[in-house]
Amino acid sequence: MIEIIEDCSPFYIRFRHPGIDDIIALYSSFLPNTDSLKNSFSHLMLPSNQAKQILDLCPLSQHVLLNQNRVSGFVSKPGLYYRAHKDGLDHRFSINYTARVLDNKCITSWYSDQDLKDYAIDNLGGYSRECIDFDKSKHIPIKQMIANQSEGILFNTDIFHDWDNTKSSNERVVLTLRATDSGNIYFDDIKQLLYKI
Repeated sequence: MIEIIEDCSPFYIRFRHPGIDDIIALYSSFLPNTDSLKNSFSHLMLPSNQAKQILDLCPLSQHVLLNQNRVSGFVSKPGLYYRAHKDGLDHRFSINYTARVLDNKCITSWYSDQDLKDYAIDNLGGYSRECIDFDKSKHIPIKQMIANQSEGILFNTDIFHDWDNTKSSNERVVLTLRATDSGNIYFDDIKQLLYKI
């Protein structure tokens, strides 16, 4: 059922499955008018009734309990750069669907712990682990990815990563799903599921 497009473990796995276009179309129908968003980056949570409709269409939800209270979209405006970070300790991975990717100019990069060891970390109240005053020009990524429209991505959020939309004139929207117990479920656990479904 799930077609693996590219396995770049432990950083990401790109995949497709029947019904993926329905997930993206449904999510897009829930998305507000993003022109009115003032911030260069917006994290938009779906209400539980809409979130349930999304999760009902996701084949992974039949194998791992996905969090109905954490179905959300990341909206990156043209020109946005989001600094290197790891997600909070209760999120080791993310299941992403590319809802609006209109070019190949947004680059996601991963970095090693050793390379970023000298940065002070802002925990943002436990939601993220972000490198304070991160200077991208001083580091070489250990992996990079350019996302494509209408794909799924198993994304390792437990490795330092950033994304760079500075060269794009297009907005980027990614639907993100998390497990209810994802602090104790790791990238490799979900990878195994992808290959079995």
